[in-house]
Amino acid sequence: MPPTKEQPEILNNQLNKRLLSYVTAAGAAGVGVLAMTQPANAKVVYTPTNRSIVEDSRLDLNNDNIPDFAFHGPFAFCGTCTYLDVIALKFNKMMSNAQPLASGISVGPDGKFRGIKEEMTDFCTCSGHSAFGGPWLGIQNEYMGFEFNIKGAAHFGWARFSVTDEGAITLTGYAYETVSLKPIVTGDTGGDNDDEGSVDQPGPAAASPHPSGLGRLALGAQGRTAR
Repeated sequence: MPPTKEQPEILNNQLNKRLLSYVTAAGAAGVGVLAMTQPANAKVVYTPTNRSIVEDSRLDLNNDNIPDFAFHGPFAFCGTCTYLDVIALKFNKMMSNAQPLASGISVGPDGKFRGIKEEMTDFCTCSGHSAFGGPWLGIQNEYMGFEFNIKGAAHFGWARFSVTDEGAITLTGYAYETVSLKPIVTGDTGGDNDDEGSVDQPGPAAASPHPSGLGRLALGAQGRTAR
């Protein structure tokens, strides 16, 4: 059958439809690649330190000069016992009643938080005898989990303490997650430190320097030359 006038137009329409479908698929693929490779600006900010915790010490988790938690003591009770407590300032909270946490524990929205004050150590005397106590007594390099406020948004963090058998408390480091409501793992220092208790986290996948075949098709002439 000899070619008709309609055949070139039909072929052109079919070709245009195929090109349109390829471009649409390439665009969707490009968006997917960007979504997978662009970081969500999540970052763990870690501050190493070696600071004694005494009466009226303060903890500023994100180092913005606004204290987030305070340590109060000694507080005498009935003249026989003194306590050193951790106190949540503003609308902040402590996880699991400020009990010691091991490395690798998730501190996030699923945790149990309360924002009052909790005991770390105590010292009691009775009939001439004295004794140290409290949930943190003798604990070495364990963690306290926190929820705290940055410009009206909730963030999560941790602080690491070591406590002697006589109740002397040393803060050995602290960290927080920059993304609101994103959990942080106790001991996670962001992967950039050689900290003994750090938890390594994989970084974002690197973007390919050259677009795929569909990506080149979507870019047109520019995509064909970017090889």
